Amino acid sequence: MPTIWKTVRVFISSTFRDMHAERDHLVRVVFPALREKLLPHRIHLDDIDLRWGVTREQADRDMALDVCLEQIDNARPLFIGILGERYGYVPEQFSVEAASKYGWVQHQTGKSITELEILYGVLRQHEMQARAMFFFRDPAFLSEVPEPLRRQMAAEDAESAEKLAVLKRVIREAGLPIPPVEHYPCRFAGLRIDRRLVNFHLEEADAKALEAVAGGGMVTPEAYANLDDHLREIVGKYGVVYLAGLEEFGRAVLERLWNAIRDQHNLPDEPPMAGAGERDELAEERDYHERFMESRLRVYVGRETVQRELVAYADGGERMPCLVAGRSGSGKSAALARFATEYAETHAGALVVPRFVGASPASTNLRLMLRRFCLELQREFQFTDAVQREGQATEVVPAGVPQTVHELIPRFRDFLGRVPEGRRVVLVIDALDQLDESDDAHSLYWLPRDWPAHVKAMVSCVADPVGKNRILDAFEHRPHRRVEIGALDANERLEIVRAVPSLSAKTLDAGQAGVLLSNPATENPLFLLVALEELRGFGSYEHLNARIRAFPNEGDTVTAIFTQVIQRLEDDFGEELTRTVLSLLASARRGLSERELGELTASLEQGDNLFAALRQIRPYLQARGGLLDFFHRNFGRAVREHYLNTEEAQADAHARLAAYFRGQEYFTESFEEQRARARRLPPTPRPVNVRKVDELPWQLLQVAKKTGKEDPKSPHWDAVADLLTDWQFLEAKAEAEP
Repeated sequence: MPTIWKTVRVFISSTFRDMHAERDHLVRVVFPALREKLLPHRIHLDDIDLRWGVTREQADRDMALDVCLEQIDNARPLFIGILGERYGYVPEQFSVEAASKYGWVQHQTGKSITELEILYGVLRQHEMQARAMFFFRDPAFLSEVPEPLRRQMAAEDAESAEKLAVLKRVIREAGLPIPPVEHYPCRFAGLRIDRRLVNFHLEEADAKALEAVAGGGMVTPEAYANLDDHLREIVGKYGVVYLAGLEEFGRAVLERLWNAIRDQHNLPDEPPMAGAGERDELAEERDYHERFMESRLRVYVGRETVQRELVAYADGGERMPCLVAGRSGSGKSAALARFATEYAETHAGALVVPRFVGASPASTNLRLMLRRFCLELQREFQFTDAVQREGQATEVVPAGVPQTVHELIPRFRDFLGRVPEGRRVVLVIDALDQLDESDDAHSLYWLPRDWPAHVKAMVSCVADPVGKNRILDAFEHRPHRRVEIGALDANERLEIVRAVPSLSAKTLDAGQAGVLLSNPATENPLFLLVALEELRGFGSYEHLNARIRAFPNEGDTVTAIFTQVIQRLEDDFGEELTRTVLSLLASARRGLSERELGELTASLEQGDNLFAALRQIRPYLQARGGLLDFFHRNFGRAVREHYLNTEEAQADAHARLAAYFRGQEYFTESFEEQRARARRLPPTPRPVNVRKVDELPWQLLQVAKKTGKEDPKSPHWDAVADLLTDWQFLEAKAEAEP
C-alpha cells in the first residue's frame, strides 16, 4: 500500500510593503529547499503567504483580520513572524463576524493586523509557542535607501515606532523555546521590476527606456539616482524595493522550520523507504513513482468520462493494449496517476504496476522497465521453472529474471502468459514517447500485440499535430483501444482555479478568475497550472489583475508561458545563470547531472543560486539515468527560442559543453588504482568515463555542423576527425558499457 501523505502548513506574519524581499526569498528559495527535504518523508509543505490572500470583497467588508486569523488556525502550530521597522495597517473597525468569533479583538483597538496575528497565533496560545519563530531585521540598511523609497521601509510615524518597539520587547520577554533572531542583515540593492507587467502596460518608448536602465529586471541604486522624473515615477509604480544579502535570514528560517517539523512529526534522520524497511530495487523504484503520482494528484479535477473509459478497459476482456493520447500538457500523466491509484484501491486482488517515464533515474530505460515489470510479476505470483542439471533430478526453482533486453523480452511475455486467470494485472506506462530510443524502444517490438484477457497494458503518448511520432506510427499497425484526453471544460478549469491558489491560502476573486478563464489557453491543463504557479509566487496585490492579463493568449501559448517562466527565473536568479543552465540543458545530448551543472556554473557570479533555481523548475524537469532534462517539450522549445535561436548561439553552447567534457579524463581511476587492478585476477575492464565518451564526439559534431557546414576544411571538422582517430578515445569507447 502506498504511504499516506501528510501536509504541514506554515503561516507567515509580517507587514507587506516593506517585506516583499523576505517573503520572495522564502517563497523562491527557502520553501522549495524545505519541500525537497520533506519529500522523501511523504510530507507536503504549504506556505500561507497572504499578500493577495484577501479578496477585494473581503477587504471591503473589513474581513481582512478574519481571513488572517482563520489561516493561522489552519497552519497551527507553525508560525513565522518577521518584523522590520513598520508597524503595519491598523483597522478602523472589525467585522461583525470577527467580533463574534474572536471576542478578545474588541479590546484590541489601535493595534495593527500584524500585531493581532502575533497575539492570536503565539502570545495568547501557549501550545503554539514551541514552534513559533521570529526574525527581526537590522535597520542599518535604511541609510542606503533613497529618501522617496525609504518611506516604504521606515516606521510610519513616532507612535507606530513605539508600538512596534513594545511588541518586539514583549516577544523577547515571552520566553519562547525558539528565541527571536535579532538583527538579521540585508542591504539595499535597488528596485526589482516585473518586466512582464511593464511590457504589458507601457508605451514602446517608455518600455525601451526602462529596459536600458533595468536590465535583468533590476534598477540598481546607481541607476535609480540618475533617473529622470518620468522614469522614476514609472519605477516607483512597477518596482518594489529589493534587498540583497538575505542568505543568513534564509538559512535561519530553514534550520528552525526543519527542526520544528522534524520534532512535530518525529521524523528519522533518514527517510523511510516504501515497504516498511524494504530496501531493494523494487522498493526504491516504487517510491519514485508513488511520489510522482502524488505530485500529479494534489490538484486533479473532473475527467470523469476518461476515468470511466480507463476502468472499463481494465475491467473488460479485450486482448489489446490501451493507448491514452492527447496534446502536450493535456493531462495524460495525471489521468493515469488517478487511474492507477484508485483502481488499486477499489479492486482487491488486482496488481497495478505504474511506470511513469521520467519519474525516476531508471524509468526512461527500456531494459530496466522490462526488468521491473518481470520482478514485480515474479514477486507477486512466485513463478517457478523446472530445471534439470546434468546427472541430477529435475529441480523446481524460482523463475529467474535476466539482465539483457534480448533475454528480457521473451521472459516478459512468458510471465504475462503465466498470470493466473483469477487475477487481474494492469501495467501502466506513461509517456512512452519519452523512453530512451536505445534498444529501438520506440518501434514497440517489445510490446506484445496479443494479451491475456485478464492482463492489461495502459500506455500514453503525446499526440501533437506537428512532427513525426514513431510511437503513434507503431500503434497504427497493431490493434489497440484509444482514449483521447481533450481540453478542460469550463467547470473543470474553474475547479482548478479554486484549488491551486488555495494551497497557499491565496484566493482569486470572481472577477480575477473570470479574466484568467477568459483566456482560451487555459483549456490546456499544463498552461493553467503553470499560470497558477506563477501567480502563487507573485507578491503584488496591486498588480495582480495586470499580471493575469499579461499571460499569453494566442499562438503556441504553452511555449509562450514557459518563456515567461524563464524571464522570471532571470529576475530571481540572474540572467547569466539562467541562460547558462537552460541553454546547456537544451544542448546536451542526454541531459546533464546536477554535479555537471554545478561545475559548469561554478565560475558565474550567481553560481551559488544554481540549486535554488533548479528547485524552481524541478516540476518541469525529468531525470534520465541521473541526468536532468526537460519533461515538457514546450519548456525545451521555449529555451531554444529564447536563447538558442541562432546557429551562432547553438554552436557556442555546444562548444562550451565540448570544452567541459574534453577537460575530463577518459578513465575514472588514478594511476595507482590502475596498477592495483592490473594485479587482480581475473582481469577486469577499466572504469570508463562514459559521459565523456558519449557527449564529447556528439558535441564536437554539432559545433562542426553549425559553424563549418559550408567549409569541409573547417578546423571544427578537423577536431571531429582528430577525436575519432585518437587511440585513447577509441580504447575508452571500446571498453565503455554498450
